[in-house]
Amino acid sequence: MITLPEFLDGTTPHCGPNTAHLFDSTHPDQQQQARAICAACPLRAACADHALTTPEHLGTWGGLTSQDRRRIRSPYSDTFVDDEGRVRVPCGSYEALQAHLRYDEECEECRDAQDARTLAQRRARLSEEHAAGGTVAGAVIHRRIGEPVCLPCRAAEARRSAVARETRRLGAQQRELAAAS
Repeated sequence: MITLPEFLDGTTPHCGPNTAHLFDSTHPDQQQQARAICAACPLRAACADHALTTPEHLGTWGGLTSQDRRRIRSPYSDTFVDDEGRVRVPCGSYEALQAHLRYDEECEECRDAQDARTLAQRRARLSEEHAAGGTVAGAVIHRRIGEPVCLPCRAAEARRSAVARETRRLGAQQRELAAAS
C-alpha cells in the first residue's frame, strides 16, 4: 500500500499521472515544465518542504529539482527558497545578480557589488599592463575606470599611432609607385 505524504490534505495537486514523466525527468526542459506546473499549485510550499525534510533524492518536488534540494541542504551553501518558490542566494554575489536579471528584478546591492568586482578585476589587469611597461590596453582600462591615462600607457598609444601612420604612408608610396609603373 502506498502511503501518501501528510501535506496532501485533500487539496488536489496540479501534477498527476499525465505529467508524472516531467517530475521524474532529469532533462532541463522537462524539469522547467515541472517547475511551471508547481508554480501555480496550491501545495507547492508544502510539497517543497516535504522534499527538503524527507529523503526525496529524485525528481522535482514543489518546484525544486534534486540538484536544487542538494544545494539548499548543503551546510556550505547560503541557498534558500524565496516566497515564490525560487531558489536564491543572498544578495551581493554574481549568482544573486544573475537571478535578479533572470527574474527581471532590480537590486542595488547586487549591482553595486558587481560594479566593485568589475573595478577590482580592471585594476588587477591594469597592474599587469603597467608591469609590462604600459600598453594600449592599459590606456583603454584607464579610460574605462574613469581616470587619466598614465604616461607609460599614453606613450604606448603614441607608439602605436606612429606605427599606424608610417604603415599608411608606406602603403600610399607603394600604390603611387605601382600606378607610375
